[in-house]
This record gives sequence, structure tokens and C-alpha cells, in this order.
Amino acid sequence: MTKPNLGVLGAGLMGGGIALDAARHGIEVVVYDARADAVEKLKARAAKTYERWVSSNRMSADDANAALGRIVGARDLGEAGTRDLIIEAVFEDLAVKRALFADLAPHIARGSIIATNTSALRVGNIADVLPDPARFLGLHYFSPAEVSPLVEVVRAERTSAETVARALAFLEQTRRVPLRCSDTPGFVVNRFFCPYYNEAAHIVQDLRASPSEVDIVAHERLGIAAGPFKVMNLIGATVAAHAMENLSPLGPFYRACAALVRQGESGAAWEVSDAAAPSSEVADEIEQRLLGALFVPALELLNAGASTPADMDKGAQLALRFTLGPCALMERAGATRVQTAVARLCARDGHPQPALFALQPSRAS
Repeated sequence: MTKPNLGVLGAGLMGGGIALDAARHGIEVVVYDARADAVEKLKARAAKTYERWVSSNRMSADDANAALGRIVGARDLGEAGTRDLIIEAVFEDLAVKRALFADLAPHIARGSIIATNTSALRVGNIADVLPDPARFLGLHYFSPAEVSPLVEVVRAERTSAETVARALAFLEQTRRVPLRCSDTPGFVVNRFFCPYYNEAAHIVQDLRASPSEVDIVAHERLGIAAGPFKVMNLIGATVAAHAMENLSPLGPFYRACAALVRQGESGAAWEVSDAAAPSSEVADEIEQRLLGALFVPALELLNAGASTPADMDKGAQLALRFTLGPCALMERAGATRVQTAVARLCARDGHPQPALFALQPSRAS
């Protein structure tokens, strides 16, 4: 199978990760960024990453040198538009992305396909600035993009089957695991993950529990490798808050917590330390609310036919390192406990309560 050449728009955290992973798999990458020094910083980051992988025997020194040589900076936006596949990974703002694609549109080669790495915006709302929306789709990588295997493949209303097939072939060549999604806010994984960390912020705001205590409960009772505050610190408070705010059209349950919004505006990390576990009573409350925040969107996705239990749990396990995904957690909790947790949060927020979904007793572990 012929390997495509790749254009990446944005040399930051996500775009850089996509670029250095593709280069590692033998793909020539041209990176465009409006910041003058961004590509050089990316090259330095790639060199350090490849050096670390050589030290851990994940790649040879020769392969690392070859991969580094495959990453080059684009002289202008037009040069990136000549690639077989173009992936945009700039700031998660609809106006910013639409403006970039409008500038790119005159330069897109006839045979190119184009993707956005948006994590929560509707792909169709970006596509209409392009001359041929049939060649446009979402490819949502998870952070760090050079490591996390899962990529959500989002087919918008006008995305062609050929575009999806070509994107899937690219993901196979770079050894990514695709998760097909419909074009709804948050797709699959962020549809439940953002409300989960948003509820964690509610808990800190309402219960006066510390971020550390919430993370301990998430780890010990939900079996999650890294608690919500640790993860938010990794992705950045501003990005986390913005991603949650993008889900607000889905209803009142999806309103960003005031504490999360303030943290996002400050850009500061949450204070997470090696605190003691909370009392059993407080831990019970934290557990119920975190579970409810996972269950509401999971049930909505299942009832709408927008995902399957297996796909949802696979996304949670591969992208977020959950031991059990939302559906397996619902199965473990049982119908009565699920309904109680869901009803409580929906009543608080004035949100329509989703119906329970009949999970098969023998499904995912």
C-alpha cells in the first residue's frame, strides 16, 4: 500500500504529536504554523522523543534519524494544501478553524482529503467553508497523540465513503485504532469524559473536597488510572474548560461548572497532592456523582444509537486508561444504582433524564 504524504496545520501539542508519529511510520510530513519558531520547536521535541524511544528500544537510531528528516516546515499554507492528507490541529475554536480552512481552500489539491482534529466541535460546522465537503472528516487524536492509540473517525453528513476509507488506510499504516463516530458534540469519548471531569469540579465546589480526594476516589473505586484533576492538569485547564463549554448545546447537564470556567480563565493547574483518602461518607458521595456524570451521556449515546457499549468502553480504555468503561461500570452498578445516580444529577440541572439501556449481562469487562 502506497504511503500518503501528510500536511499538518499546527505544530503545537496535538499537531506536533500527529506529525512525529506519522514520520516515525515512514510518512513524509510538511508542517505549517503561523508562529515563526514553531516548527523548529517541534523538531527539537521530536528529536527528544525519538531519542527516548531509542533508549527504550522502541526504535533504532537509524530509524530515529530517518523519521526526524521526514518532518519539514511548510514555506506557506499553500504548500501544506498540496499534500494527500491534511490534518488541522489548531486551537479548539470554531471561528479559528473556519478561518484557517477558508484560507486553505484555494490551495487544496484535487486529490487531497482534509481532516480536523477537533475534540468536540461538529465537523459539519467546519466543512461548509471548503469547496468539497465530501473530502472532509474528523480525525480526533487523543493526547499525547504520538502515544495514544485511539483515533475517533467522524463522518459528517457530506463526508464520502471514499474519504473515510482513505483515512482508515492512513490510520492502519500508522498503527492507530479507529473508533467510528457520528458527528455530534463530543463524539463518543469526550461526550462522557468532559462531563465526568466537569462533575469533579462541581464536587470540589460543592463539597469542599480537595482535587486530590476526588482523584483518589476515582482511582480506588472506579478503577481509573489517573483521576480527573491529574488529567486536566495534563491537557491544560484552559483546554479542558473550553472542551466542556463546546458541549453546552446538548442541554443543561452539559453546562460548564463555574469552578472549571474560573480555572480555565486562570490557566493554572489544579492543586493535586498525596492527600489522605476522604471519609467513607464523602467517598460514597464522590463516587455516586462521578458515576452519574459518566452514565448520563453514556445512556444518551446508547439510546440514540450513536455508539455501542463495546465501542464506548474501548474508547475509555484506550484513550483514557479506564479499567472499566462507562457501560461496564453501569453493568457493575446495577439498574437501581444507575437510575439513582442519573436521576439526581438530571434533577439538579433540570436536564431530561435518559431511559435506562438494556446491557447484556455478559458484555465487556
